[in-house]
Amino acid sequence: MRKLSLLLFVFVGLQSFAQKAVKKYVQENIVSIKNIAPDSLDFSDLEVIGNAIGDSRIVMLGEQDHGDAPTFLAKTRLIKYLHEKKGFDVLAFESDFYALTAGWDAVEKKKDQIEDFLKHNIFSIWTNCAQCDDLFYNYISKTYATKFPIDIAGFDSQTHGNYTKRNLKQFVDSTLNKWQAPIVNSKEYNTFLSFLDSSKISKDALKYNVFINQMNTIIKDVPKEFSDSYSLLLFSSIREDFKSGLAFLKKEKNFMEIRDKQMAENLKWLAYQKYPNKKIIVWAHSGHILKNPDLIKKTVASEGWTNMGHFFTKDSLAVKETYLLGFSSKNGMVGRITNPKKYKASPPAKNGFENWISADVSYAFVDFGMFRKLQSSVKEYFPMKGKWHGSSEAIWTEVFDGIFYIRDMYPCDKSKYIN
Repeated sequence: MRKLSLLLFVFVGLQSFAQKAVKKYVQENIVSIKNIAPDSLDFSDLEVIGNAIGDSRIVMLGEQDHGDAPTFLAKTRLIKYLHEKKGFDVLAFESDFYALTAGWDAVEKKKDQIEDFLKHNIFSIWTNCAQCDDLFYNYISKTYATKFPIDIAGFDSQTHGNYTKRNLKQFVDSTLNKWQAPIVNSKEYNTFLSFLDSSKISKDALKYNVFINQMNTIIKDVPKEFSDSYSLLLFSSIREDFKSGLAFLKKEKNFMEIRDKQMAENLKWLAYQKYPNKKIIVWAHSGHILKNPDLIKKTVASEGWTNMGHFFTKDSLAVKETYLLGFSSKNGMVGRITNPKKYKASPPAKNGFENWISADVSYAFVDFGMFRKLQSSVKEYFPMKGKWHGSSEAIWTEVFDGIFYIRDMYPCDKSKYIN
């Protein structure tokens, strides 16, 4: 009994020491960021982030929710810094893979055409947000007047862009004819093509299954010369989008995991086939980019899916080349531009990350990658608002490589570029 009590005492003591070690590191190494204004072009305060990123070729920028205005301002300023000072020249969004690959390649690189394309092919949660105006309706197109333009890409299997609505069906038809796929000559072919437009509206599980089975056959029988092609990846992405839609329709828990796994495959193709010699910034929700999701204690059942960041960083090269920057905020209001309802953010945990930071600090950065190097044996759970706007306990030092802290959160205003 004494031995058990002693072991328990030692275990609790080690836990307490570990959390104190994380807290001490954060408080001693948190670095204030002077502001988040996109037009603040003295980037000296961001060099601490650049030093943490080091030689990483892929930097993922998260967000706690898709309406976090200060986060979008901060991300815009970070994108300018990474582009102008660190040589990053691809910006990949959690948006339509086909529209932002084939469509981006096709668009004429003039200001009006670029900005109209971005407005209608990247999710409106961002393009309709005033705090993203400088990025979408000024900066990206302006880089095309320089010798160092930014390429736009997307990795989401969800098809939603205007370019996709106008062109996907024709692209699929042309590709299947080139592959000489037997389905082209079948009586079901027209129905198959028509169902491409149904991934977000159909409630017919039987039709989903028929379409998915047809895609399985097409993909299985692709001629060998196209086995590594963009077209085959796109067909797989379309199939997984419909599989995710069917899982959602049937209220199955894996609908998010299906999507995230395909997003990882699409991003790998961008990083290692389309842009193997370029440096890539990824814009997505923190829930998609984080790694080691099993190290986050679930607060609700829906948090348990295996996500893009996990699948992507399972690759030994990708994990070495990638820096994951999460965001955390302390107070304020949250909501999305696409929904009129706004709500007060949950307060941070009493002894959580946000309360370790001095109340007079508005914006700050801490590098968890350095903590891992200095104290590799310390892997301790602590509360932080890292995945959503609510605290979760996790070994956050293993989930993100760094955290950008914002004290006061508020939701987007409506963009002046949207009618």
